[in-house]
Amino acid sequence: MRLYVFNPYFLSIFACVSNEEIIIRKNYRKAEHLCSRNLITTVFEKGRSLYYSPFKVIWLDTQLATSVPAQLLPVAPKRYLRKAWQRNLMKRLIREAYRQNKAPLYSVLQAKQRQCALAIIFTGKKIIASDETEAAIILILRRLTDEYEKVAV
Repeated sequence: MRLYVFNPYFLSIFACVSNEEIIIRKNYRKAEHLCSRNLITTVFEKGRSLYYSPFKVIWLDTQLATSVPAQLLPVAPKRYLRKAWQRNLMKRLIREAYRQNKAPLYSVLQAKQRQCALAIIFTGKKIIASDETEAAIILILRRLTDEYEKVAV
């Protein structure tokens, strides 16, 4: 029989936060995953796109079922990366770069009271390094932030 002792520090991390005030943390929770088939189809059919080599981004300004400002779908097509470990690695790099650099986008989306669903698609032929991936994702998120700053409330 195991006894679980809860540290007060860990309880403060998981404290409940109201919908109006979402703390932007450098984590990638389940609520931030774009999982809904209907929403994914809608993003690819009706979404706006931009291209920054070797990534293509498709995003849609929509109402999400969760309280998070944005949901992400990292995509690494089998057409370009034939091995499963290569696709998984690229998706992991995209998620990590997004997790570390999403704060400016989230703050703008919260200020404008908007939500978006976005898909980041890797279009390169070979795996790129994590620093190159992060640099590209930072520029992509900056362009998305600029797009949402232009939009009136």
